[in-house]
Amino acid sequence: MLNIVLLRNIIIFIICITIIILAKNYTDYANLLPTFCAILIMIFTILDFYQNRNKYRSKIKTDKNFNNFRPYIITIITILYALSILIIGFFISTILYLIASSYYLGVKNFKNILITLIFLIPLMYGFFVIFLKTNLPKGILF
Repeated sequence: MLNIVLLRNIIIFIICITIIILAKNYTDYANLLPTFCAILIMIFTILDFYQNRNKYRSKIKTDKNFNNFRPYIITIITILYALSILIIGFFISTILYLIASSYYLGVKNFKNILITLIFLIPLMYGFFVIFLKTNLPKGILF
């Protein structure tokens, strides 16, 4: 198990270093956010590895049950979300993604999901469209 976690951390580091190198070519101060996020991810990866190294060393028997496939199913849902942004637009895709992923991960209270969406969608709109002045993908349908 330790080898898998170490390999995962090395891959995360390679991706973060690639992001930092690619961000150096951005104009003005556009490189600050990706560089900052990549550095934070590297720091949290190191902290996770050192805090849980004893747990990673132990031999854990895993059953082939439904919960072991959750990360793969969430990855598939996320890929479908990224593709749906191009078809139905950012905001509608985000609403559908948050509902689907929350329900799949066990949040069965739709009132909580709705409250989250009521706060999250306007915040995302304000941050991306008003503050950063970016155009989010509108999609073919909307």
